[in-house]
Amino acid sequence: MPIYIKYFIFCLYAIAAVGVAYYAVTYFQQPINININNPFQLKLLNSGWLTPMHFYASGLALALTPWQLSKKIRNFSKSIHRTIGLLYVLSVLLGGVSGLLLALNATGGWVAKLGFGSLAVIWLSTTAMAFYHALQHDISKHKIWIYRSIALTTAGITLRIMLGVGLGLFQWPFLTVYVPIAWLCWVPNLIFCEWFIQRRFIRRPQTVLI
Repeated sequence: MPIYIKYFIFCLYAIAAVGVAYYAVTYFQQPINININNPFQLKLLNSGWLTPMHFYASGLALALTPWQLSKKIRNFSKSIHRTIGLLYVLSVLLGGVSGLLLALNATGGWVAKLGFGSLAVIWLSTTAMAFYHALQHDISKHKIWIYRSIALTTAGITLRIMLGVGLGLFQWPFLTVYVPIAWLCWVPNLIFCEWFIQRRFIRRPQTVLI
């Protein structure tokens, strides 16, 4: 793939990541029109500290991903890369734990609960594996696991796109859109990530060197 196309894709991703992160961290600063017929919104407003923690921490994790992926930053300063990585791990820890607790009461029944709960558990697990291999200085395995973690972090982007298309464009009922999104916002991301890992790291292991 030509280098300019790679840069273009990366810039689009960075804009999407920062944009969704900005929406998440400013959500509670925006006026909210309470709709008693929207069970999701009512649960959100009555969730106490869990929802703000999830929004702020997950938003920060998402905003950090372009800089964590940046090869220029990594080559320029290992300490900056490690600092960003540590902030990312802490953000995922807070966002994942709060997300798991929120999933236990997710709107949409057991299908949505299991979907979002699985996302939280796998997100925490892949990030923990990436952090472990970084501590072990096993860079090749660290990169593989951090790609998986970031694929799950970007569920925030795919979720927003799917909600916008389903609710805004097609005007489908909320639960018709929301329940399948509990799985569709992250499973395709992880499948694509596994394809990418197989293509870049497994079939061509010489590319894992920094």
